[in-house]
Order: sequence, then structure tokens, then C-alpha cells
Amino acid sequence: MKSSKIALLALFPLLFPDTLFAQADERMQIWESLREADVRLAESSRTLGFNQAFLNSFSEGAVIFRRGPVDARNLYEQVGPAQRGETTLESKANYIDFSREGDLGLTSGPYRFTSGSGSDARRTYGHFVTIWRKFDGQWRMAADMTVRVPGVLSLDVDPDISETMRSLDEAVTADVEHNSLDSLVEADERFISSINFRGGMRAMLRYGLENQRVYVPGMAPGIGNEAGAQVYGAYLDESLEMSAIQHEPGGYFLSESGDVGYTFGTMSAQGSEFNANYLRYWRFTPEGEWRIAVEVLNPY
Repeated sequence: MKSSKIALLALFPLLFPDTLFAQADERMQIWESLREADVRLAESSRTLGFNQAFLNSFSEGAVIFRRGPVDARNLYEQVGPAQRGETTLESKANYIDFSREGDLGLTSGPYRFTSGSGSDARRTYGHFVTIWRKFDGQWRMAADMTVRVPGVLSLDVDPDISETMRSLDEAVTADVEHNSLDSLVEADERFISSINFRGGMRAMLRYGLENQRVYVPGMAPGIGNEAGAQVYGAYLDESLEMSAIQHEPGGYFLSESGDVGYTFGTMSAQGSEFNANYLRYWRFTPEGEWRIAVEVLNPY
């Protein structure tokens, strides 16, 4: 029986070559379109200034995070010309992800922010995670969060499509026909409850994908479930000081294909100084549950 299964798997690409090649080509096109969106944003940040570049890229209802999620367009429109000229932002994606239908995507990578010029210039480094949604065939920024890290990060990076494929393949066989936004909301709430019951590290081990990515301040990204859980636990569990997490949902979105969604909001702990924004990018798995593909925490 085992030999028969192996033979069938080996024969599958020969039986359905057009389907497999078409799927691979479609994935490549979506991946490349997101890479180009990231490159265009970086280039326009250089030529127009990042404030105007972001304004040109935001979707309606896009959010960024200060003391909680705020309307991105309204905030950026309030920045005066003098402030715009004093700052520069450089960034480049080193990871790309997307939904099955290509209507929802994610880019992440290092950034370099410079305030002032010459001897007065101050430079900070960190990682960005940007959620993209497609409107009329164009990618628009729907949510953006950054985390700062000490030291220097190189922008000499490039995304690797094989890393994206590992994430997609982990959930590619999932039956998402009956998925709903309610199921995503429930997954977000279960994860918060799991943090309070198990702690951050064990909760992330339980609800993170094998190929997940976790971003928290002051640390390198945790890539993979075990590393992601360790990074999450090292930051979150120490910050909580044995206090229970309370969370305030900010918003939810489910892709048209039902296999990917994102949630965002704030987490706090009574009796602790812990307050943080969260941005959570989910994938639906063949086991019939939502798992975290990318998690970002930004304290305030």
C-alpha cells in the first residue's frame, strides 16, 4: 500500500501538469506584484518623501499604530511641509506572503529612519510589516506596523519566494469554503485566552504556523514556530509580570478566498505597565483552524 501511494504521488505531476504549472505561475505573478508594490513605495519615498509616498499608497480606512490604531490618511495629512523635509525613510522587503486569490498580501523587512541632516542626523532601525489589499487591480496599504531594534540593520536584502511557498504549502489543502469573519474573530479571542492560560510562549507554540514570523521590539525576528514562540515569550511573559492580558479589538479582515485574514488592536495588563498594539496575520490550515503566520507587537 505504501509503495502504491508513493507511485501515485510521483505520477500526479504527470497526470495534471497544466494545473500544477498554472498554479505555480499564478503564485509567481502575485508574489512578483507585491514585490513591485514594495519597490515602488520605496522609490517614491526617496523621490517624493515618505509622507507623500504613503499618502499615495494608503487604502480607504488604512490604519497605522500610535496609542492604538488610528486612521493613517488623517494622521499623515496633518504632517506639515517642514516636518516632511526633516525626515527620510528607507526600507526593503525581505519576506512576502499572500492569499490564495491574491486579494490580500503582506510584506516585511528592515527599515532605516533618519531625522535631521548632517551632524545633527539621528538614525533608528527596525522592522516593518505592511498589510496590502487589492483595489481595482492595484495593491494599496491597509495596515502598517513597525518595531524598533537597537544597532544597525542592513537594507541589502531580497525576498526569497521559496520562503513564501513553505507558508502557502502549509495551508494549501485547507477547505475554506465555509470560513467566515466570525471564525477569525473567535480565533483572535482564543489566542488571547491561551496567553492568559498558558503564557505567551506556549500560546504561540499552540497557535503559530510552523513557518511563522514574530516581530517584537529589541529582538531579531523569530522565524519558525519554535523561534517565534521563544521570542514572543521572552518579550511578552517578562512584560506581563503575572498579570492577565486584556485586549481591545481594532478591526478584522478576511480575504475573498477565506484562507487568509488579519486582526489588529491593543493588549494591556491590569497592574502592569504593559500596553501594546498588535497586528496579526492568520492562515487557515488543513486541520480546520486558524494559525498565526505573522505576529507584530508595538508597545506604547
